[in-house]
Amino acid sequence: MLSLLTLAAITAILDPSPVMTGNCNPTRVHFTGHIASDIAGKVTYTWLRANKPAGQTLTVNFDKPGSVPVSYDLMIRKPEDGSVMLRVVLPQQSDSARVKFRVTCK
Repeated sequence: MLSLLTLAAITAILDPSPVMTGNCNPTRVHFTGHIASDIAGKVTYTWLRANKPAGQTLTVNFDKPGSVPVSYDLMIRKPEDGSVMLRVVLPQQSDSARVKFRVTCK
């Protein structure tokens, strides 16, 4: 018999463009997205940057099926090109598309 978690559809979606404010003192790079689940329960997720270790894991509790907004801020103090991805870790892995960012300092 399959468990409900096996049948769950959990999706990580990252909006395609971060909002950037500031000018390297620091520059805030603000990412938004959402996690959707077709069942109630806890979902654990993290944010991944290219060439960096995974960040802390966070948990959101779904009282019922639906979608919850999530966000992530980077504070950058020098010119940098990079990317960020939203990853659901549990109860099953789901990755968003990578979203690129470029910080230029004037």
